[in-house]
Amino acid sequence: MMKKYSVVINFVLFQLAWFAVFFLKEESLPVVLVTVALMFALSPAKTRDVKFVLVGLSVGMTIEVVAITVGVIDYGPAVIPVWLLLLWLALLFSFRESLNKLFHLPLKYRAPIVWLCTPGSYFAGSKVEILSTLEPLWIFWVVYGAIWFVGFECLRWLDAQSHIRRNGEVLS
Repeated sequence: MMKKYSVVINFVLFQLAWFAVFFLKEESLPVVLVTVALMFALSPAKTRDVKFVLVGLSVGMTIEVVAITVGVIDYGPAVIPVWLLLLWLALLFSFRESLNKLFHLPLKYRAPIVWLCTPGSYFAGSKVEILSTLEPLWIFWVVYGAIWFVGFECLRWLDAQSHIRRNGEVLS
């Protein structure tokens, strides 16, 4: 029964984490921590998912550091805020459940979806002042979308590795 709804539950949990950060900012930490704990508890392949999340976190932080270094994102005094690190944990747990289909889409669909859609959540974050983005907006969108697409492809490659891949899954 739980497996039947795992994609929806995982998606809702990630949205809970994201909106907690969006509305509560630094005060969101307890909500995001509980969300990540629930995602871990509900994970059908805990050992392999934790390996993916921990190694994937280095990819996520690299995406953020590159974006900060080239000046498309600014988080203010904290180079990498704690809420961002926790939000990345939640996102990485969601990749194998609610975002799994995106990993398997052909490149001609995957590239524009990741490149064009991902910057939107960061732009929304800039509107509530949890971060700032490069102006003009179109340059931010193009540059950050490219950085994120490269990172996404690294995560996709990581997901396909035999020591991390969930049993029975093969990335095409």
